[in-house]
Amino acid sequence: MNKLQKSDFSILVVDDNKENLKVVSNFLKKEGYQIALSLNADDALNILKENKIDLILLDVMMPGTDGFTLCRMLKENPRLQDIPVIFLTAKTETSDLVEGFSSGGVDYITKPFQKEELIARVNNHIALTHAKNQVTKQAEEIRKINRTKDRLYSVIAHDIKSPFANISMFISTLAEGFLEPGSEEYFEIVESINNSTNETYTLLVNLLQWTRSQTGDLELSHEQIPVENLITSTVRLMGQQAEKKQIAISHLVDDNLTLTADRNMLKSILQNLIGNSIKFTNPGGRISVKAYRQESSVCFEVTDNGIGIPEKNQQKLFVDESQVTTRGTNDEKGSGLGLLLVKEFVQRHNGTIHVTSKEGEGTKITLSFPDQN
Repeated sequence: MNKLQKSDFSILVVDDNKENLKVVSNFLKKEGYQIALSLNADDALNILKENKIDLILLDVMMPGTDGFTLCRMLKENPRLQDIPVIFLTAKTETSDLVEGFSSGGVDYITKPFQKEELIARVNNHIALTHAKNQVTKQAEEIRKINRTKDRLYSVIAHDIKSPFANISMFISTLAEGFLEPGSEEYFEIVESINNSTNETYTLLVNLLQWTRSQTGDLELSHEQIPVENLITSTVRLMGQQAEKKQIAISHLVDDNLTLTADRNMLKSILQNLIGNSIKFTNPGGRISVKAYRQESSVCFEVTDNGIGIPEKNQQKLFVDESQVTTRGTNDEKGSGLGLLLVKEFVQRHNGTIHVTSKEGEGTKITLSFPDQN
């Protein structure tokens, strides 16, 4: 658990008495907190609109909107309702205290202020806020781990188990001599084994990279990459897969274009995007890969004349919880991990992704990376 650092927390003090503001501010600044001050409810709301506040010290008796009313307004605002409010009050009647707690306050400090009491109460509530933040963070990490685990189980159970079963069946057919070596059926099974093996290998690579990225075990390394060389080698690598569907891949890169990035991640991004285009382009189709400089960014475009993506699915392409998986034009399988990996790696480089697609006409995916050269 991260250690509490008071300098990480901001406290808003709201009081129409400037002397009170000065006294409270001095106490809390010496403790190390960041302080914001307001003389009335309207100013307080403006501060809360523009700043992250972790605790509010709120005077009850103020002209215009009083402290109880302001507190109720805060509790009705979803963005502000979880900020703890401590009332600053000279009103200590039971009915006043009950109204304060009823309006959403968590504590009160009586006037005139006692330094030790004020600091103790503030420290206690900041400690509670810190603990709550840590619990929330840990809960999100657990949810992320569970999502990763569920994805792993799903891929292993469905997307890896099935092709391995097919490969085993094909090999058994060959090993038991049911087919004549050199016959058409024999070569069809050999090709099926090869295709299943390549698809499963690609899936495993993506699965391992995605899992490492989700668990924080994948570090980013930077080097200056000649983009022409990177794209040429990637297109060559994907060439056999494209040739099987008689798909032509062309590429065009600005002269002397370089990008400071992680070479392996960038190559994985391109491989997955080109592989996706091959998967969803009909035999005889075309894919083009472009790279160019645009102002202070380096952009990549992967364009195909494939089957396109339904508009309702375009927003789900890079979202884990709503991943859409579709079989390719030759019934190719997929887990959806490739695009999740693309999103993860692009974000690691502070880049952006834009998808343009129309059913029956094709898809263009544009990546933009800030140029750090």
